[in-house]
Amino acid sequence: MAVYVIDNRPTPIDYEVKSEALRAVQNAKNLLMTRRGEVPYDRMRGFDWSLFDLPAEEFQDFLLPELDRVLLWEPDAEIVDARYYHDERGVLVIEAEIEVDING
Repeated sequence: MAVYVIDNRPTPIDYEVKSEALRAVQNAKNLLMTRRGEVPYDRMRGFDWSLFDLPAEEFQDFLLPELDRVLLWEPDAEIVDARYYHDERGVLVIEAEIEVDING
């Protein structure tokens, strides 16, 4: 199993990704970037952005379970750890460590 770090900063999608592991990482990042409720007929898919309104301590408490729920749609990736911080512009950045196991 390989460990990767994904975040919620926008990046271009690589349509020609070379490995299944990197495809799973890209899918996990895409799920993190998706807002809950924006996928028609699957309103539970995506990150619950209402968590951003919580105080910092509560946000940290809910972050790992929420990311675990979000990654249910990518069966090859599992959340290991998560943290957040504010970047130089004050934007909240979520970083998540994921394990990717292609062989099941």
